[in-house]
Amino acid sequence: LSLLASAGIELVEMDIPDLAELNAAVGFPVALFEFTRDLPRYLAENGIALSMRDVLDGIGSVDVKAIFGAQLGDDGVPEEAYLHARNVARPKLQLTYASCFSEVEALIFPTSPISARPIGEDETVELNGERAPTFATFIRNTDPGSNAGIPGISLPVGLTPGGLPVGMELDGPGGSDEKLLAIAARVEEIVGFAPRPAV
Repeated sequence: LSLLASAGIELVEMDIPDLAELNAAVGFPVALFEFTRDLPRYLAENGIALSMRDVLDGIGSVDVKAIFGAQLGDDGVPEEAYLHARNVARPKLQLTYASCFSEVEALIFPTSPISARPIGEDETVELNGERAPTFATFIRNTDPGSNAGIPGISLPVGLTPGGLPVGMELDGPGGSDEKLLAIAARVEEIVGFAPRPAV
């Protein structure tokens, strides 16, 4: 951020009101309902001889497997919850983002709140001194924009002291894909991070 500011880019700190709550009302209800409804149809239409049980058995991540496994039982998302998420909650999330973009051209934030997890931390990771669900932690920053349907791009910008990659996310208003790519190209130029390790 210091590099960007020194290059003349105006940075404006802002909070997005109720973002976590709005996103929670959309994300899993839509993704999980559509997973159980649309994936079987996709598999059948494309001649892929896999059942939903086969798909679930093929998921290697323990935390993701648990989330999707619940959808195959009685704990799946009811259609009413899905319709509310899609028709009521998502438009509110989109309006919240539209309000932000009336003040700025793009949002910039860490792609993920932590670097890659250690092997064996499949269900929870440490975040700010506490244990948190792995999957939810890693999607926390990028999930809201995805659920709102706005463009976003993640750029490699550095390494942790332990040599793990760090990313910076840029989100823009709906329909601003080309402009966001131009902003990202300028950010890459200013930051000057070469993602390939030195030989």
